[in-house]
Amino acid sequence: MAVSPVRVAIIGHSFIRRLREYAEKCNIKNLNLDSHFSVSMRGKGGLCLKHLSYDASILRFVSSPDICFLQLGENDIQSNSVPLKIATDIIAIANFLHDGVGVKIVLVGHLLRRLPYSACNGFNEKVVEINRCLKVMSNHIDGVEFWSHRGFWADLSYLGPDGAHLMCTPSNCQPMRKFMRSIRNAVLVAEKKLRPVLMYS
Repeated sequence: MAVSPVRVAIIGHSFIRRLREYAEKCNIKNLNLDSHFSVSMRGKGGLCLKHLSYDASILRFVSSPDICFLQLGENDIQSNSVPLKIATDIIAIANFLHDGVGVKIVLVGHLLRRLPYSACNGFNEKVVEINRCLKVMSNHIDGVEFWSHRGFWADLSYLGPDGAHLMCTPSNCQPMRKFMRSIRNAVLVAEKKLRPVLMYS
């Protein structure tokens, strides 16, 4: 009996759009996962949380994914933003995917900092607080998990010249590769948790 692949959707702003472009350019399929997985990427430059309320296509699926990875929130931060409100809105989207769409596990990627010249005052401090809120809030919700991207916190050397996006040039695409591996690892961890569920679904 053929086993259906694990359906994975990666959703987010320009980080995900650029990741998709990088994967296509390098001929990377399924995040370098095997055929047991079927990965799709939905990335839109400038995507904000409020856009999702009137651009339902991003969250609409013919068949519910088994796993979703979200990379959202950075574009919503302004100097007067309240970190708890942004974290709450991200968790609300994760809850919708889990409870409304039927995604078995929703992974929320930690927000990444920016260089000062490319961000509003207090941007990085708000990122730290939003991540703290996301980690605490997700601990109490079934099917929603916070994912920390390792190697993106010691400094800001992973950023490109614009100070906001990951470095990805012909001479240095290591930050993008690292970002891809982080999401790949998140998917593998989630899939291990799902194996009993998928076996009998």
